[in-house]
Amino acid sequence: MANNSDLKVCLGCGEKSVRLLVDLGDQPTSNYFLADNDELSEMHSMTFGVCSKCGLGQLLDPIAPEAVRSRFEWLTYNEPEGHLDNLVEVLIGKVSSQGTLRVHGVTYKDESTLERFKSMAGADTYLLDQQTDMGIIDPLASLETIQRELTSDLTKELANKLQCADILLVRHILEHAHDPRTFFEACRNLCKPDGLMVFEVPDCRKILDGHDHCFLWEEHISYFTPATLKSFFENQGFSGVDISIYPYPMEDSLIAIVRNSQDSNSKSDSEVENELDRISAFASSFSVRSDKIRSYLQTLQDDGKKVALFGAGHLAVKFINFYGLSSYLIGVVDDNPNKLGRYMPGSGIPIIGSENLKSIYHQILSNKIKNTAFLLR
Repeated sequence: MANNSDLKVCLGCGEKSVRLLVDLGDQPTSNYFLADNDELSEMHSMTFGVCSKCGLGQLLDPIAPEAVRSRFEWLTYNEPEGHLDNLVEVLIGKVSSQGTLRVHGVTYKDESTLERFKSMAGADTYLLDQQTDMGIIDPLASLETIQRELTSDLTKELANKLQCADILLVRHILEHAHDPRTFFEACRNLCKPDGLMVFEVPDCRKILDGHDHCFLWEEHISYFTPATLKSFFENQGFSGVDISIYPYPMEDSLIAIVRNSQDSNSKSDSEVENELDRISAFASSFSVRSDKIRSYLQTLQDDGKKVALFGAGHLAVKFINFYGLSSYLIGVVDDNPNKLGRYMPGSGIPIIGSENLKSIYHQILSNKIKNTAFLLR
């Protein structure tokens, strides 16, 4: 049991009840691919814990937005969108607005949903502009900066300039917020009283239950499940939260539809024990999984085999650095032309193109290379 002085304030419920579960040590930012293998990565402490009151998994002391901001204009992240037609139909059915439906989007993640509202309901839509509405000038700034700049004072000003929305879309940014309760309050100002706010985040149950530690990422601060997402809004005084789950192979999309009408001061403790068990098992498996992976790679190495990793994304960065695998790998295979010739953050492992595999394959066939293995990440 942690001493009270060791506990952190929870990002979800505001209680001083977050205890440390996993200390990952100093880690590099995953989006800074090195120009050469002598270049040093910027390193930042990374720790993960859980709130004993509401069950929310979260990073402790996340690194500053400036350190997370991308250095490369070619680096982008895509979210699943196969569920958006259905989501828009559901939302249209929940609104009883007279006249033209007005829908706002908070970030570029909402642009494709706004287009659907236009085509399916003839809605009047508006997407907040990073520069003109938020004063964000840096073209490489993204969600890490928006979550900080979108304050209640700013959204009150925007609400005076814009007509408040019947439906406010907030896709894939709540998990990035360093202070999600304050961010939620800021978003409320953009939605009319009794309007709908739609928050979408990754459903983290698959990664937690699968003990896939590599999904911990410096850009995601909170790790929601259906139970903890519902609890988050109930702990802010909102009841009747509508939770939907849209399945996808890696992470399901988790959606909360919240009516902008504060009507409850009760704090939810539903399913807390289940969430605590889930996250505790996830955390306790870290050293066991790390040892097994290193032991397996050591066996390959002892047999004289060379090992390469497929895919130079942020999951691979975490896989290598969390488990300490740099000494076992000869390279990471990725055909993104912007990554070729660069080196992996933290480890300095070279990124090579798949055309090299043809040469390796032919050398294997001719018995010039007898021992080669590849890992998928």
